[in-house]
Amino acid sequence: MISNFKFVKYKHSFDFKKFFKKKLPLKKNVFRYNFHKNNLDEDQFMLIWQRKNYYYPPKKFLDTSKTYVLLKGKLDVLILNSKGKLIKAHNLNRSNPVCRIKKNVYHLDISKSKISIHIEQTNHSFVNRKIKFLNKNYFTNFQKYLK
Repeated sequence: MISNFKFVKYKHSFDFKKFFKKKLPLKKNVFRYNFHKNNLDEDQFMLIWQRKNYYYPPKKFLDTSKTYVLLKGKLDVLILNSKGKLIKAHNLNRSNPVCRIKKNVYHLDISKSKISIHIEQTNHSFVNRKIKFLNKNYFTNFQKYLK
């Protein structure tokens, strides 16, 4: 089985050149390189490959903000209210590659190109994060955006 993520070890610094050679496995919708030590590290930095229309369920972080930096393709970052209604869509592309989400804001990201590559950065550990997912009853309110 192919893992959906890999921790990258480095001593002082890194650059992305060699990581862009990564190809997303055919049966996977998402793959990420984690450039933090482990799931307890509070400096979370991920390089993510994502297939078109793939998304992780809408959520909000109660303890940190999040930054998206698009490197390749197109990515939409959707801001939702607590009922799943679309408040704002940030269309990340070559001319608009960065979006920052404040804490306590429901959001999700959706690749709008065949493959998108982006960075996500937060300041909380994966294990100790405070996260709240949007109620599943409200998923249909934003899913029409996928078409």
